[in-house]
Amino acid sequence: MILQTEKASEVIELLSRWNVSMRDRNIAVVEELNMEVREQIDPAGMDQHEILWHSLLEIRYSLIQKNFDDTAVLLQQLELLQGQLSPEMAFYYHFFKGIFAYSMNQYVEAVACYYEAERFMGSIEDKIEVAEFYYKAATAYYHTRKFLLSLSYAKLAKTMFEEVSKNDLRSGDCENILGLCCLSLKQYEQAEEHFLDSLDIAEKFKDEELLNFIRYNLGFLYSEQHLSDIAIRHLSELYSKEFIPHKLSFLLAREYFKMEDQENGFYYLQQGMDVCSAIQNEEYIHHLQILNAQYSTLPSEEIERIVTEHLKYFEERQLWGFVQDYAEALATILHHEKRFEKASTYFYQAFRAKSKIEEMGYLR
Repeated sequence: MILQTEKASEVIELLSRWNVSMRDRNIAVVEELNMEVREQIDPAGMDQHEILWHSLLEIRYSLIQKNFDDTAVLLQQLELLQGQLSPEMAFYYHFFKGIFAYSMNQYVEAVACYYEAERFMGSIEDKIEVAEFYYKAATAYYHTRKFLLSLSYAKLAKTMFEEVSKNDLRSGDCENILGLCCLSLKQYEQAEEHFLDSLDIAEKFKDEELLNFIRYNLGFLYSEQHLSDIAIRHLSELYSKEFIPHKLSFLLAREYFKMEDQENGFYYLQQGMDVCSAIQNEEYIHHLQILNAQYSTLPSEEIERIVTEHLKYFEERQLWGFVQDYAEALATILHHEKRFEKASTYFYQAFRAKSKIEEMGYLR
């Protein structure tokens, strides 16, 4: 990053070291340098170049700390100064803005921000930073169901991480995304291979968070193949660790419902609702409410009312993949009830949602 400046000021050198520690996720060093920045840097004594870099890295720090209210304020303040940003600064501004949007589950916005950041990629010489960008872009493309783009970016990220360090833990993250893309493309054997490769790396580094993500994704893999017994075994092992409990509760409830175990299905569904209320996760409340309706004994008219009500959330946020999934599921229920005209309405809604996903790819 800014260490490339030949006659960098002491302020710039300190900010550069702080940035590298955040880039490398070295939390102990991040906090140590954060204190040093607070103690040694006086904004009143900085020039405009130093102020802009300091503002950018404050955004990165707030993202690491998950202080998203602070992030929103800092981004708004810097937006007014966009005309003063160098190409390198502009890359970081749009990159961090994309990370923020992704953290807010605004995946379409994240993709748009990463697209803007990529325009300034030529100004970035730090290979690890570029690899990190490709990885983040891959995750955003995955969530907008542009799986081939996600695969491409994840492969670029993995290659670059491995060029810098053959044993880098970040290549394990890339293998994880590659596995998810293959899973979504129904390439189940390839997905399992990527997950197991990622598992080997995580075990070597003893990275518990990545290990948990892979175990979750393996459970998801078996769930998608309708291997409910195996999926439940993998997911149940994670449940006691309280790892992403809202997502675990959703998958466990869904698998038990598939096995016609209503008692356990509704138990985990309620657990998921309680967790979502506690952590204020709005998205999964809608997922769980739709799941509840799908496996209820309600008349199809009431199921239709509930599902369409919650579909509005996904439409408003342009989460077209979920709109497609739930519209197709509702159409299938109505078709089985011989409500063919209504069923065709939702099959068409699913088709339109799929078209929206394709259009997002054309925008590139």
